[in-house]
Amino acid sequence: MNDRIGTYFPLIIAALLAATTFWLEQVVSNEIHDSKGNLRHEPDLIANQVVIDRFDVTGKHITHITSVRGFHYPDDDTADFFEPVVTFMRAGQPAVFSSQKAHAENATKVVEMQGDVKGNRAAFGDTPAMTMNTEALTVLTDDEIARTDQPVVLTHGAASITGVGMEWNNLTGVFTVNNQARTTFLAHKQH
Repeated sequence: MNDRIGTYFPLIIAALLAATTFWLEQVVSNEIHDSKGNLRHEPDLIANQVVIDRFDVTGKHITHITSVRGFHYPDDDTADFFEPVVTFMRAGQPAVFSSQKAHAENATKVVEMQGDVKGNRAAFGDTPAMTMNTEALTVLTDDEIARTDQPVVLTHGAASITGVGMEWNNLTGVFTVNNQARTTFLAHKQH
């Protein structure tokens, strides 16, 4: 009988090794699957009536964002907003942008606004009011720049400008229409 055990001993060790290897592979596979499950693009936070205020290193208020509803995703630190309003606060007069929805990246401080995008800055001093309408707008919140490659309609006082592609720099007060720009000046009524 001892001879039979001696004969089968290598096979028993090999079987135990195979079983242990199989078990370890299953454990590792399940851990990898579980960790990937935690990285799914699912919200970890859903909020109504969202308000986000950003300040620079000196404590100056630079950006104010509101939204009817927001979703934060931990896997890529992004957020989706519904009926968002982004306000640039640093310049002499705030610029306000609104849309139907937006996707924001926390790392880059970029907000991609989509659907019936509107922008406006009220008149102040000798500077007339400005408005903008387009369908998609990329907002760089730290730089207070908004740009699009879509058709756009701008008004600046009595001037109406249409074109394709635009950049609005709120800090300098300059906006540029990139292509197919056409300007119309509205006549003032004289009394």
